[in-house]
Amino acid sequence: MSFNWLLTGLFLGTGVWFTIGCATAAGAERVTSGGHAVMSLAMVAMVWGVPLPLWLQVAVFTAITVWFAGLATVPDRRHGLRAVHHALMGASMAWMVCAMTVPVGHQVMVVFAWYFLIATIPLLGKQVDALGHAAMSAGTGLMLLAM
Repeated sequence: MSFNWLLTGLFLGTGVWFTIGCATAAGAERVTSGGHAVMSLAMVAMVWGVPLPLWLQVAVFTAITVWFAGLATVPDRRHGLRAVHHALMGASMAWMVCAMTVPVGHQVMVVFAWYFLIATIPLLGKQVDALGHAAMSAGTGLMLLAM
């Protein structure tokens, strides 16, 4: 099985998972799940080199970053570090899109990649809901390393 197909399966799986979550959630959780679903589809597009406009990719990943950074500031313990993690994920994807066009900053992507791969480990032993987050984290780390 090729690496592209492995990542495609992983991100299609998370896309379906978070789309279902979006359909069954309400309020902020619906936006959060929708952001994950959009990011999953964007990652599939990246895997296959679909020529999406640079500004669109940066706008989507920046919006996701701002959403999760905002959630991290809400004094609700449910979001906390998880929201910071997701904000970093969005920021790393915006960085990766920019770094693909300007060949600088690849060291930053390696740091992000290893962070996401290591952050996957504690999520694996959690409840089923955390598995989607673990898959997103692992896939993001692998995509960054592949750069």
